[in-house]
Amino acid sequence: MRFGARWSFCHSDRDGICAGGSANTVSYFEFLARWYNLPFLALVLAGFAAGLAARLRRRRATALSTGLIAAGIVGLTWNGALHDLGLNGYATRFPVVLASSALIGVFIGITLDRARRRLFPAVEGLAFTVPGLEGSLARVVSREVGTEPGSGRAQWRDEDGVMHVVRVHAADESLPFGREVRLLTFDSGGRSYLVDTA
Repeated sequence: MRFGARWSFCHSDRDGICAGGSANTVSYFEFLARWYNLPFLALVLAGFAAGLAARLRRRRATALSTGLIAAGIVGLTWNGALHDLGLNGYATRFPVVLASSALIGVFIGITLDRARRRLFPAVEGLAFTVPGLEGSLARVVSREVGTEPGSGRAQWRDEDGVMHVVRVHAADESLPFGREVRLLTFDSGGRSYLVDTA
C-alpha cells in the first residue's frame, strides 16, 4: 500500500498509476471501515477478547485467540494488497480471502500455541523445599544463599506442572549455575537437599 504524506491510501486506476486528488485517496480508517474489512477487524477484536478472558481466568492465551488475531491480520493484509494493486471485485474475492485467512490463522494459532507450550510450559503451582524429591534432576538458579558455602537454590517441575524451588548444598562447596544437579538426601534440620554436581 502506498502511503501519502497524510497517511492515505492511493487508489490506482487500471494502468496502475495513481491519479491523485481527493476523489482517488482514502484514509487508513476509511479503508478499514469498508465492508470487506469489517469481518477481519471483528476477528482481531474477538481474538483480543478471547485472550483477555483467558487472562482474567488466570490462564494463558490459547490457540483460539492467537488464531483469530492471525486470521484477521492476514485478511486485512490481503485486502490491502488487492486495494494497492487496484484490483476490484472485492465481493467476488471475499469468500476466498475469508476462507484462506481462516485456514492460515488456524495454522498459525496451533503452531504458535504448540511452540509456546513446549518452550514455556505453564506453571500450575509453586512449592518451596518440600521433602520427598530425592532422585529428581533440578536446575541450579542461585549459587549463594545465606553465608553457608556451596549452598544455593534449584528448581524442578513435576509432571503436574508444579514448580518446586528447593534449597540445595554441595559437598564440595561448588554449585554450577544453570546446570542440572541430582537431589540426593534431604536434611530436615537445614531444610536443604544434598546434591550431586557430577
